[in-house]
Amino acid sequence: MVINTKQVRERTFGKVTPDWVIKRVMPVIENAIKKWEIGITKNVKNTSLFNFQSSQYNASYGNYYQGSNIFLLSLWKHSFDYIHDGWIAMGKGSKNLYYSSLNDKPIKVKTKSRAVPVIYSDKRFTDEGKKILVENKLKPTIKVWEVKKNYPEIWELVKGKTFYFERWHYLFSVENFDNLLGTKNETLLKTPKNHNESIENKETLKLDTKNDEKFIDDITINMENKPNIKFGLHKVSNYKPLQDLISIRPSNEMLDFEYFYETLVHELIHSTGHESRTSRHKNQLNFTKGHEERSTEELVAELGMFMSLDRIDEKTKIHTYHNDLKTEKYFDKKQVHNNVGQYLKSWLSQDNTKAKKIEKLMIASELANQGERYIFDPK
Repeated sequence: MVINTKQVRERTFGKVTPDWVIKRVMPVIENAIKKWEIGITKNVKNTSLFNFQSSQYNASYGNYYQGSNIFLLSLWKHSFDYIHDGWIAMGKGSKNLYYSSLNDKPIKVKTKSRAVPVIYSDKRFTDEGKKILVENKLKPTIKVWEVKKNYPEIWELVKGKTFYFERWHYLFSVENFDNLLGTKNETLLKTPKNHNESIENKETLKLDTKNDEKFIDDITINMENKPNIKFGLHKVSNYKPLQDLISIRPSNEMLDFEYFYETLVHELIHSTGHESRTSRHKNQLNFTKGHEERSTEELVAELGMFMSLDRIDEKTKIHTYHNDLKTEKYFDKKQVHNNVGQYLKSWLSQDNTKAKKIEKLMIASELANQGERYIFDPK
């Protein structure tokens, strides 16, 4: 997946969340938070089912989903135990055929299938931009990417005359269709190039836990323009934007290494908002209209940390040292999940409507995806 994390996306989620989205999405969010909060993951063999699945893709076009849609699709995948990463867009309430079948049986959405609402975002030209296009003998309906690619001189005139058009639409998992998977029709699906290889060969984080400085160097090896990190017996770990400084207790002064990892990456996500990186802190007012900035930023940091867990292999062992005694154990993701559940519940409690809770999570997950990739995958 190649995502330019140096460019701040302009989604604002400015439209009021419709009732049909609230009815579908909020129960899934509440159920997921409850599972993380009470530790139900201890009964699940593969806790990665509760991580963000950033390998999910549009099976019609073969491109990966990004940002807030990763959040929603991950919740759906977890809740309904889907295995496949592919999704197909359908019209709201549509049960029509999606493809012309390669055999004599129709391809249909299965009865009682659950559709997931996601945000569709498309860059369009403003009225002023359309006027410039017409003056230069281009159709006002031409796609933004087409002008940028094929008409560079005209693009220089209109590149500042665009906006993001957003709307909700439905996706179904490819597992929700009859006569598709396991048949000739499966060849109709489009998969991102090297999708299977990218999953199998996915780079995982190195967890050399003997030395905190070495551990930080390892996990931030791809991060450009790193913040300063200061160790000490601080009561509360924090990130100070003015000093571009993370203050944190060393791992042997924390409850366990999982808490050290969670705290460290949480603060690193905060630091990605600095004006020398994604400039999220400076631009956040564009995203948080109607929402309290502090709680949104805290959700960004926690969700970004949560996303990073997808980079830790299930069988990763960590080593802790106390009085020269070495202890070895597996990294306990479910403990971190439980902390995430508590954290999300706490910060979302400040919003008095379900619509605002959803909007805040959408905004935060969009920015969290950008921050997490700035650290670990800044392509």
